[in-house]
Amino acid sequence: MERQPHGLDDPGHLDWLADQRERLLDFYQPRVALPGAGFAWLDDAGRPLPERGSQLWIGARMLHVFALASMLGRPGADEIVRHGLEFYLRGGGIDSVHGGWFAAVGGQSPSDRKELYGQAHILLAASSALTAGFDDADELVDRALALIDEHYWDYRSQACVEDFDRAFTTCDGYRGQNANMHLTEALLAAYEATDDVVSLERATAIARRIAGPAAEDRPGSWRLNEHFDAQWRPLPDYNSDQPAHPFRPYGSQPGHWLEWSKLLLQLRGQGVDEDWLLPAAVRLFDGAFQDAWTPDGGFAYTVDWNGRPVVPECYWWEPAEAVGAACFLHQATGDQRYADAYRRLWDYIDARVIDHRDGSWFPELDAAGRRVTQTWQGKPDLYHAFQTTLYANLPAGQGLAAWAGQRHR
Repeated sequence: MERQPHGLDDPGHLDWLADQRERLLDFYQPRVALPGAGFAWLDDAGRPLPERGSQLWIGARMLHVFALASMLGRPGADEIVRHGLEFYLRGGGIDSVHGGWFAAVGGQSPSDRKELYGQAHILLAASSALTAGFDDADELVDRALALIDEHYWDYRSQACVEDFDRAFTTCDGYRGQNANMHLTEALLAAYEATDDVVSLERATAIARRIAGPAAEDRPGSWRLNEHFDAQWRPLPDYNSDQPAHPFRPYGSQPGHWLEWSKLLLQLRGQGVDEDWLLPAAVRLFDGAFQDAWTPDGGFAYTVDWNGRPVVPECYWWEPAEAVGAACFLHQATGDQRYADAYRRLWDYIDARVIDHRDGSWFPELDAAGRRVTQTWQGKPDLYHAFQTTLYANLPAGQGLAAWAGQRHR
């Protein structure tokens, strides 16, 4: 088989990435927008699963991705963006009584919870749509920022609370790094779309709280805490009886270390001048390979506090985030080992994660690289895979929408 151009210095690599991007859109675009509703959860062949309803985190990510695709010239992407803006501004996705967006609409398990995870992705999607120049996107950005400011941002802790009931009367005592991490990404996108300095300041504050410990020169500093109580005290044994939980698993998640590595370098590229950012990004990236990279490729889903894998299955989003971190670390340091890691990651993704027969990426593999479905049914998510095809194009620290917007203009 002819060797694929997977390296940063390979002729044709950017063209290969562009082809992969189009293949991903070919899988999701035809049936992901539900007529009169939001966005579908798709099965292995790209067919909607109506029992799943319209999940906020999926729909907001689709809106974000198709805003990027619109700026990159994808035919039909504009219609999907307008579909999403209508659903989240005037349709069934928005709570016109209490504000915010429903976690799930329709299907077998609708939910009116107001979880930060989904609200954060709305801000990301709105910011990308604004950068793309869509009418009404500014309204969605304003609503998302106002909602976060009113209900989620905790000035004392300089981070966000996690979860409310529909009317915002009861706040869950749990605090989580995952939703705050995605909010950091969204705040960076909002800053680039609006020049709102408060968004950059808040993104930096969250990063300091959650990823700052990785800058410490001690063994295991990269094993970030995932779960906290209302006073932001770590809960190291949280969900020890549910180690493979899809959003709140026990232990620490190497995929999140990689995601933070990428985000810290984006903060640095946005002019945040703090000495800890680069050392922390390096430790988070190196720690993920030390603790969790498996002999057959891929990162174990979770590890314990000594770095031993707890859930050995490998997920699609972990190497995706590692690609972004490797690319930005190579830009920041010039160290060849990050370029080598970038190639190794794409070799693994191409060989094991991309579904070359039916399209998209396999969401979950076992430690030997075989498809399993213990946690994820179907192929619901485009966001991580699509973004992975873009990182090699980006100048250090620039956001995806800002880069695509420059091409669009």
